[in-house]
Amino acid sequence: MRIARALALAGIDSRRKCEEHIKNGAVTVNGEVIQDLGRQVDPEKDLICFRGRTAHFGKFVYFILNKPAGYTTTASDPHARKIVFDLLPRVLVAGSRQPKQTHTRVFSVGRLDRDSTGLLLFTNDGDLANRLMHPRYKIGKWYQVKLNRAFDLRDGKHLLRGVVLEEGKAKIQKFRPLTRRTLQVLIAEGKKREVRRIFEMLGYEVYELMRVAFGPILLGQLPPGSGRYLTSPEIAALKKAVALKG
Repeated sequence: MRIARALALAGIDSRRKCEEHIKNGAVTVNGEVIQDLGRQVDPEKDLICFRGRTAHFGKFVYFILNKPAGYTTTASDPHARKIVFDLLPRVLVAGSRQPKQTHTRVFSVGRLDRDSTGLLLFTNDGDLANRLMHPRYKIGKWYQVKLNRAFDLRDGKHLLRGVVLEEGKAKIQKFRPLTRRTLQVLIAEGKKREVRRIFEMLGYEVYELMRVAFGPILLGQLPPGSGRYLTSPEIAALKKAVALKG
């Protein structure tokens, strides 16, 4: 298989990012720096290293976490007192860390800001992660939003029509009121703090924000701070959503 594909299988990064790492001279095969994207390798026979660290080829892992408030979605941050990787099983370590033979490196697919809660997906499947985040596949995410005051249904048209942020237009794809101050909204993009900023533009303050679904994957009744591995049908549903075989 091609070297970039092998690195993605090892959970180093998405295949596209792995190609950049190869071009930058960060990858060696049997001690030789490789910058040829067409280089064929055999993970069972070749010693493949990324930035001097051996790439480990294990099974793909798909894990979801119900992120509590106060945790930062980062692998390492000297200013963050609590990071989401502290809540994962010991056998899963941040993609930026060198694992033991019995551990698997994973990275989060997207982020949630420190004050937000809910569903975070972790995997070492770089191809799947890249597609889930790519605008081309329009993978929707449902959020439950609690506002500082009752939501005026007349503002629904503004949510669907969109507002203009610094990076461009942002809008809600769908919304469904639950109570006077609580509603669920669907977005298909991932601008920074997008949901909060959309409501701020309409004169609301978001008191609570929880992601309750990522594509076909639902948070369900998973307690805050807890996580679980995805089932085979859930993994198949994710791959189907982004037209990924296997």
